[in-house]
Amino acid sequence: MATVVVAAAALMLRLRMLVRVTVDRRPGHVLALGFAAWFLAVPLEIESFAVGVDRWAGWALAWPLLHVIACAGGFFTQTFFWLATADPLQRTKVASLVRRSAVIGVSALAVGLILFATMPRDVDFLRGPAGRMVTPGPVHPVAALSYVVIVSYFAYTIASFTSASWRWAAKADLPWLRRGLRLHTIGCVFGLLFCVHVVGYQLAEAFGITPPWVQLQAEGALVAVSLVTAFVGVTAPAWGPRIEAFARATRHYRHRRRLYPLWRLLTGATVTLDPPRSEWHDRLRLRPGQQHALVYRRVIELWDGLLALHPTMSGETGLDGPDLAGDIDWWLGIARAARSRPLDDVLAAYQGQP
Repeated sequence: MATVVVAAAALMLRLRMLVRVTVDRRPGHVLALGFAAWFLAVPLEIESFAVGVDRWAGWALAWPLLHVIACAGGFFTQTFFWLATADPLQRTKVASLVRRSAVIGVSALAVGLILFATMPRDVDFLRGPAGRMVTPGPVHPVAALSYVVIVSYFAYTIASFTSASWRWAAKADLPWLRRGLRLHTIGCVFGLLFCVHVVGYQLAEAFGITPPWVQLQAEGALVAVSLVTAFVGVTAPAWGPRIEAFARATRHYRHRRRLYPLWRLLTGATVTLDPPRSEWHDRLRLRPGQQHALVYRRVIELWDGLLALHPTMSGETGLDGPDLAGDIDWWLGIARAARSRPLDDVLAAYQGQP
């Protein structure tokens, strides 16, 4: 269920990002189709939902639905990476790759579904306690072959965009794009492990070997980890900078509040640009987008107050320091020391002048 929620959130975020694209929307359209396919496939991996679909149809309808939708998701995601990472001069090559993948996918699905149609009520396709996903045991070679054919194509699509994701993570210049692609690559690796497990488990049962673990438990965990990690990674460039900005705003707010008592002491005799009417007014200035400007103004006013009260003093960092963080750390040190010692003594010790 957590995977369903994450998939829905990722799909909505992808569609929202797509609306803002004004140059070339083709890769975004293809990725949105891939997201939609993954989102539709996730409920069919939930045992109770798949059993309900089978009972409604009277045969194992959930199995072909799941595999067709999953292969479509793999194809669209693969196509997105080809479109997004290829040079504009390589459009002919990309079109050829897309056509080849489509032909392979349609052929694999056709063969697998034909094999499935010969025994649609076989225990290998049923969901629930009666199916081989929950109760391991021998399976018919034809049923196992239908799994192997379709899942092999699925693994081919995953392998292709896993490789592309890993390569472009090393080339990405934006931090959150790089992190997102690496997370996406990790999710894809779990997807490949899922494919290996499906093929290995089916072949083992076809040869009369019953593994000592339940197929559904292992593959359900692999699917959940794969999809959640991949969705989080591919949407990281959208939400990552926002989280980082919020964390930075929270840090600036905390620093500004810690400097408030010292600011009151140093600026009491000076005119400030925008003084808070009270401590609570200062405390309730919560808008994240304002925190950098407010803490920057507080540092400026601290220097103004210091120079007004002690014109002969000069700081070790000051406004000509390398960045705002250096000034903030310097003033925080003064604020901590001033809690237990007279302010003038603290300033003299920090300034190195009487």
